[in-house]
Amino acid sequence: MVVFYIFLITFVASGLGAVIPPSNTSHFDGQINLERIVCGRVWITVHTLEVRQSTNTILDAIELNWDYTGCISAWRQIALFDFQPGATSWHDALVKNDTIMQTGRFVTNVPLGDVNLPGGWQNGQGTRGTHCLWPWIGGGATNVEIINCLKIQPTWMQDNADLINNLRLGELALPGTHNAGSWRFNSPISDAARDLFVLCQDRSIWSQLVHGIRYLDFRASYYNTYPNEDDRYWLNHNFVRVRPLVPLLREIRQFLDSTRELVILHFHQFPVGFEENNVLNRNVHAGLLRIIERELGPHIARAHDFPWTAGSRGPVLSSFINANRRLIVPYNQDRIVSENNWLFPQLPHLWANTNNVDELFRYLDNQLQTQNPRPTSRNPMHSAMAQTTLTATDIALFRSSIRQAANDVNHRVTWRLLNQWRRTSNIIASDFFLGNDVIDMSIIVSRERGLQKVEMADTNDETI
Repeated sequence: MVVFYIFLITFVASGLGAVIPPSNTSHFDGQINLERIVCGRVWITVHTLEVRQSTNTILDAIELNWDYTGCISAWRQIALFDFQPGATSWHDALVKNDTIMQTGRFVTNVPLGDVNLPGGWQNGQGTRGTHCLWPWIGGGATNVEIINCLKIQPTWMQDNADLINNLRLGELALPGTHNAGSWRFNSPISDAARDLFVLCQDRSIWSQLVHGIRYLDFRASYYNTYPNEDDRYWLNHNFVRVRPLVPLLREIRQFLDSTRELVILHFHQFPVGFEENNVLNRNVHAGLLRIIERELGPHIARAHDFPWTAGSRGPVLSSFINANRRLIVPYNQDRIVSENNWLFPQLPHLWANTNNVDELFRYLDNQLQTQNPRPTSRNPMHSAMAQTTLTATDIALFRSSIRQAANDVNHRVTWRLLNQWRRTSNIIASDFFLGNDVIDMSIIVSRERGLQKVEMADTNDETI
């Protein structure tokens, strides 16, 4: 019964609202002041589309988001601050907006700007815990009653180890990035049309991990025109070359060296160079595996050391942490996996392959209601790809773009993870991840599942 009340209090405090006690610092450790629990939730995202003004164009406008569903009365105001607001800070807000609907978002004309990652995490290891960037959001009526910030959470798994370490891989809720390496072209020369239809992220691999992303979707390609083998391996978006692979692997290595976090590095596609005349090129795959082992070897969790049965939810998180093997490498080529038993087999990839937002969510709702993991799945995890797919006609007619598609999808992904997908999701991978709140929601849901597991264990002990 005590566990139940702990669960209830934590659920209300962290699940429905990031209610942060006032302080004079940009850092907080995630602890909730329970005396300030109020109904509702507010959060900040970064608008994916350009905001055009008379004198300039903003590509990173700050969005204010709120959800007061189930509250007795909706609050009257939402506001953006450049400091952590107190109860009477309305007059110091950069932007204020009346909140009429119970849920909504408001796009400001204030850019996020070129900000350093706080807490010492800009280029290397910083301090543990959650750290706020400069934008803060406040909501309330007469007073500011609930606040939140745009944040980085580089050590969220370690910070919540007491609750989530006994969860199995398939029980965790993990935030991911689709086409994680398609974030900026290696060449300084950029073409607007190419950017619109190729780039899926706007933050580096290092920044993605520091913000809290724990699943990276990589599409590796091979170009034999380079004399040095390291230079031949790139990350692509389909057939378009975006960034060389090895520097990105070193960013992952630096992050793993700096933390106690688990990372899933999924080699999901091999668009160019891994086949020759439609025949698998084992030498090209072997070269890629040599590079992965050379750059990341000390952190790789070798699948043969962490056994599980098909259709199960896999090993518990603590087994990877205790072994200090915190990098899982699923590989979407069955023959190569069968010849290299340190690789994890491909994981079910829930991909709707549609350019229609409603069809996307109907597909994912249906897939995430079915049995997970799949009884025949060789990997205990599954990834829901929360993005639409542009057609050739969309691209040819400039009918949409990846940014436009992400803008149409991302706010609905946050709501889905809070509601329909709360019990069944595992990995949610999105484009332009700062356009949603999947990182915060994944942490909340993982904590919630960990508490439920503790409660069930205590109930079973009492029964025995």
